[in-house]
Amino acid sequence: QSIKTKLPFLINLNNEERKKLRKMGAVRTSYVQDVYSAAANNSSAIPSGFNLNEYGKDVQLMKDLTDIFAWLQPLFEGVDDTQKALGNELMKQSDECYGYLKVAAKKSSNQNLNNAVKKISDQLKQVKQNPPKP
Repeated sequence: QSIKTKLPFLINLNNEERKKLRKMGAVRTSYVQDVYSAAANNSSAIPSGFNLNEYGKDVQLMKDLTDIFAWLQPLFEGVDDTQKALGNELMKQSDECYGYLKVAAKKSSNQNLNNAVKKISDQLKQVKQNPPKP
């Protein structure tokens, strides 16, 4: 929440909006820098209707966001990798526990346990029939 408060201008694009945007990329970063430098050093060549001051602020913001992203990326990767490793561990534990539940359900007349095992079994069959898209 603190980050959102300090960066209220951040936006979220949907996939279609992302596809439509012209991408700047690493190669074009120098293009933007060079154009801005040339424009700032030769402001008389730029029409008065073009807001060179705002352009300069945007160029600086891109530099700042690039620095922030470079600092945050390892953190994001750490969270993502931790989630993946934890998910793997949870799947192993769940498989083992499900095995215990199936054995217990076969030996038991506990309807709640039998219903839970049946529900899990149905879910697993559904996933096998309709695997999630990557």
